[in-house]
Amino acid sequence: MLASPFVCAALTRTLVAHAQGCGLPVDVLLQRAGLTPTQLHGHGQIPAMQVEQLLLECELAGAGREFGCELVPGMATHSLQGLNILLDSAASVRDSLACFIRYLPLVTNCVLVSLDGAQLHMRRYQHQPHYYMLDAAVLSLVRNIARRAGRTPAQMFTQVSVLPQQAAGRWLQDWGVAVVSAQWPSLQLAPGALELDLPGANAFLHQSMLRQWQGAGMSEAREDSLQLARHWLAAGDQPIERIAERLGYRQPSNFIRAFRKQFGVTPKQFRLSALQPA
Repeated sequence: MLASPFVCAALTRTLVAHAQGCGLPVDVLLQRAGLTPTQLHGHGQIPAMQVEQLLLECELAGAGREFGCELVPGMATHSLQGLNILLDSAASVRDSLACFIRYLPLVTNCVLVSLDGAQLHMRRYQHQPHYYMLDAAVLSLVRNIARRAGRTPAQMFTQVSVLPQQAAGRWLQDWGVAVVSAQWPSLQLAPGALELDLPGANAFLHQSMLRQWQGAGMSEAREDSLQLARHWLAAGDQPIERIAERLGYRQPSNFIRAFRKQFGVTPKQFRLSALQPA
């Protein structure tokens, strides 16, 4: 059974604060989305469909087309602050992105991110997120990756693909980044960008933050990722090594061992069973 899609409470609080700053009737919108103030407290998980409904209610209440784009500063300052410290202190762009891909499922599993060569792919998990959420995700990635490397977005990315309904295209073009329309967002890094050292690299701080992110919530995130692995294995269109890489395992053997411990069979055995005719 696949894990239910969620958005962490901290990120949801950022959405609510932005809506309030736009003069929207937050209390009414929360009620329409079936959200209670109690759900917004602490570090819990909020069902993604409720958050998506909240974004839809914001749009219906008059939020502008660029509402999601304007979320980016708040996401960096508040909801993702702890994660940003971890990513900023990594040794290189590649190391930073590896941490992001690995720990994003603790923040939200609505959007899946993978690195294929020098291209960052974004995919939906179980449903299509509201374009406000996609705008915030794409622009946050572009801006923060460039900031960490001490470069401009145009120096770090040769092209970014966005959905036709997204508003992020204009922002990216203003930043000097080429934009194309696609069925799902992806970000093409410039040659050599992945190997750039980060000016803010700090091994001691990075290890300290890494231990924090590997703490209590990591076992739940790992279990969720293995449930997702079953979904990909059953689909049968990706090599096991590729699935291991997408889930953040440096060695396929570690993925195989974790999968067998969780489900009692190897990924190959599970795939063969899943692909057999009923």
